This record gives sequence, structure tokens and C-alpha cells, in this order.
Amino acid sequence: MCGRFHRSITRPFFNKDRISDFEIFDRHADQATAKLKDRFKEGTVVDIQDVLSRFTLDTATEFLFGQDVNTLSADLPYPSTYRGPNRRRKHPSDRFASAFNRAMEYTFPRAIYEEFWPLTEFWEDTVTTQREITHEFIDPIIHAALEKRNVTNGAHEMSKEGVTLLDHLVQQTDGGNWLVHH
Repeated sequence: MCGRFHRSITRPFFNKDRISDFEIFDRHADQATAKLKDRFKEGTVVDIQDVLSRFTLDTATEFLFGQDVNTLSADLPYPSTYRGPNRRRKHPSDRFASAFNRAMEYTFPRAIYEEFWPLTEFWEDTVTTQREITHEFIDPIIHAALEKRNVTNGAHEMSKEGVTLLDHLVQQTDGGNWLVHH
């Protein structure tokens, strides 16, 4: 029953008429390719997993939330063996990307230990800290969507074009408070 309900509220968002969404994927693919080309011109190796992770984060957050976290706008990290001048600048999105990746790494062992995972993290819940960092980026996006809904009193009929999954979910709720982790 619950699965059927969730599919019914998300199905209108995922349809073949949303061709313009491919522009999001294309733009981020172009950004990732440009980053790779720049690094290859330097003659330095690239952590392709990092580039693909950034592509995925930017594409997913823009596609689902209507605002990407711009991880591809940051300089790519150099390998630990790199001995040239380190030109990498800190970027606000580095914190989000790092926390997101660490949260995934810390979550994987929990699946192995199943309900006994708290015994492996006796002194600290390792995922909580990472989740708090990601929420610093995601919560303002969710609050903006809720505010947009509240301003229109939920009466605003969104066009199919330009509506995000978050907008759609907020419209389907009675206030959307379940979306925000406190």
C-alpha cells in the first residue's frame, strides 16, 4: 500500500514529456568534460570517481531540487602523489561533497551488521555528523520550496515544465513538514 501511494504521487514527475531535463544532464556533462580536459592538459591524473561523484551530485540536486550544489565549479583535487604547485582553492561545495561521500562510506558497513550496527559505533554515530553537514546545504532548498508553497497557499498550479520533484512532493503534502529533518 505504502509503495503504491509513493509511486502515485511521484509518477507525474517522471514522464517522457520532460525532455528539457536532458539540458541539465548535458550542461553538467559539459562541465565535467571541461574539468577533465583542463587537468589532462596539465598532464596530471584525475580521480574519475571524484569527477563522476560531482557530476552526479550537481545533476541530481538540480534535477530533484531545482538548485544544484555546484560541486563541479570547484577545482578538482590533485592526487596525493602530485608534487607540482597546488593551485586548488577551497570551495564551499567541497564540504558538502566530502560529507556526502563520507556518509555513504560510513553507511555501507551498517548494512553488513544490520540491526547490530550501533555496537560498531559505540561512542559516536558517524553518519550523524555527515548528515548535519549535508543538511546545511539541503535544508535551505527545502525551506524555500515550502515557503513558495505557503506564499501561494498551495493553490498555485505548477506547469509541467520547470517543476522539480521537491516542488511536486511539497504540493502533495499538507505543509511538507515531513521533508525537513529537525
